[in-house]
Amino acid sequence: MGATELKLRLPGSLYQRVKRTARLARCDAEDVIVSAIEAALPPMSDDFTPELATDLARMTLLDDEALQAIANGFLSPKRQRRFTVLLRKDGEGSLSARERDEMESLKREYLRVSQNKAKAQFILDQRKKAQSVRGDGEGYFWLASGGSISKL
Repeated sequence: MGATELKLRLPGSLYQRVKRTARLARCDAEDVIVSAIEAALPPMSDDFTPELATDLARMTLLDDEALQAIANGFLSPKRQRRFTVLLRKDGEGSLSARERDEMESLKREYLRVSQNKAKAQFILDQRKKAQSVRGDGEGYFWLASGGSISKL
């Protein structure tokens, strides 16, 4: 697929960071910008459901710290304990109607947390691949526009 030209306004401080990175990497500012976009926006498979693609697209706007917090998320200990108790009672066949509703609610919450963890980890993994360390362990910067690697 061919390249599309894009006019882009950057805040002065961000442009200075781009210029400095380009100078250090011995490449063009355009290569730095393309690489940053490649790292921040993982490829979206056509096999993804529209809902999954939408969720992933929204989550790509989060920084790594926020994504890591989501990826490390769990139900609160109190809710996890309650869910465990309800699952055990369900296994024994002794849940009341109210407890069954509560268990179903906790199950939905647990599933939502688990799905969000997986989505966040997927984005983090894609970003890590795009910025990974190559070769002999020294730092490299991936230049997406040409697919070449330039040593930092």
